[in-house]
Amino acid sequence: MRTGRLVAQILLVFCGVAAADTLSISEPQPVKTVVETVYVSRDTVCAYSGDQIFSFADELYSLGEYDRAAVEYLRFAFLYPGDPCADAALLKAGLSCEKAGNFARARKIYSLMAQSPREKSQEFASYRIALSYLLENKLDSAEVHLDSVRNPGAAQYLKGWILLGEQKYRDAIDIFSKISDKSDSSDVSGSIDYLITRARQGERLPRRSPFVAGMLSALVPGLGRGYCGKWGDAFFSFVVVGVPASLAYAKYDEDRTFSTVMATFAAFFYLGNIYGSARGAKIYNIEKRQEFWSTTWDEVPHPPTMLYSSYPCETAGD
Repeated sequence: MRTGRLVAQILLVFCGVAAADTLSISEPQPVKTVVETVYVSRDTVCAYSGDQIFSFADELYSLGEYDRAAVEYLRFAFLYPGDPCADAALLKAGLSCEKAGNFARARKIYSLMAQSPREKSQEFASYRIALSYLLENKLDSAEVHLDSVRNPGAAQYLKGWILLGEQKYRDAIDIFSKISDKSDSSDVSGSIDYLITRARQGERLPRRSPFVAGMLSALVPGLGRGYCGKWGDAFFSFVVVGVPASLAYAKYDEDRTFSTVMATFAAFFYLGNIYGSARGAKIYNIEKRQEFWSTTWDEVPHPPTMLYSSYPCETAGD
């Protein structure tokens, strides 16, 4: 009975992934055709063996055809729910959805995997669900789901990354420093020292004050942009404010109308320069944080996505 319910749920997710497959949109009734094919294959004789379906899914995955790969992995899990590779197929289907940027669907698939009687599958699913929120930049949701992660060491590791994403570098240092159980942290032990070092560097990230940037540009047009390292923009701002202001002053006695127009232009660009400088400081801070995050993610020996990303079929029943 439990297997029957699981198969039905896999079928629902399968329908959603198949509907998103852009290569089948032009076919008549794509979702219905795919589902009918699966039912026929399951009730009669499948034209392809399980190994062929799984291998084809792996090939699509390696080619970057993640939406189509997810369909084939789900097809395998639906046709062979009792196979030792069924949970591995669900994991790969979820990973495919992650790669495609469809994190909500990935979580649905991991939820199916969590219903497996195998404790190992439940452990995999609990971690990937929490991780999917981090990948989606939903840090609050990721933190909420940490309690469901079955491996305490993995949960702590993920917690440290969430704190890095929230720019809580001191708290991240404390978390990474507490990962001392080598049985839990063996998969990431080579990354802990690096992450602690990076978190300390994060505390010293260069930052620009929007208020200071605005005030500097109020004193000297463009100076606030120079404060943010944009000296080309600073020179341009100085010119577009200074030239009409100078013309307004020089022509005040000769042509009041022209002078008034130039003064209006100068005032408009002056105020825009102040606003742009303050906004530029905010953008500067965001770019520095994003650069720090992407560099950390690229250089760390064990990014969070590396954990619980491989489920060999030969051990799926362990």
